[in-house]
Amino acid sequence: MDLGGSIDAPVRPEGDKGRGGSGRAPRDRIFKLIVAVGAACLIGFVIFVVVRGPAKPTSSSSTALASPSPSTLKAGTPAPPFSLPALDGGNPVSLTSFRGSPVILNFFASWCPDCRQELAAVSNVARADAGKVSVVGVDSNESSVATATRLLGEANAAYPVALDNNATVATAYLVQALPVTYFLDADGRVVGAALGPQTVTTLDHWVHRLERDEGTRR
Repeated sequence: MDLGGSIDAPVRPEGDKGRGGSGRAPRDRIFKLIVAVGAACLIGFVIFVVVRGPAKPTSSSSTALASPSPSTLKAGTPAPPFSLPALDGGNPVSLTSFRGSPVILNFFASWCPDCRQELAAVSNVARADAGKVSVVGVDSNESSVATATRLLGEANAAYPVALDNNATVATAYLVQALPVTYFLDADGRVVGAALGPQTVTTLDHWVHRLERDEGTRR
């Protein structure tokens, strides 16, 4: 054993070639691999979004946007007959007593703001077209007969008004909200119905239609 010789330099572990050597090569390869995989995933996601296109609305949101229309009796349907007490306490109001004349049947109540709005128009048409059509009011589910009587008086309404206390007749006519106005031909069949408050103009339109239909039938 030579103990007096020169001291050998320490041996570096194999693979450690100093700060500028190839020791970083494995780490660089791993980093580049991660970057490549990430880029591939990003490109794949972009392609998926483009191919799929914009998302469609769900069925629940479509249903929420489309509300069904209120139901009414179909044209040609025989109008349900009725006989109700008169609001003014006179003789009962019977629909069949108006057979032979077209009828404007107006469902209303004093607690309904839209009904109050249209009473003057209904009254004007009843006076202007007397002899052409008959106008009948049906006061449904009334909360105050006194208020209804006062409102009709203020509107100068002279046509017969029936009192439908439990809305039985309104239900037979599929009335879901007031006001609703039905238009009947001289044979008591439904010609059409109008939902919401009517004006003199809209009511005149229906009067002309009823007259036209009567002329065609003859």
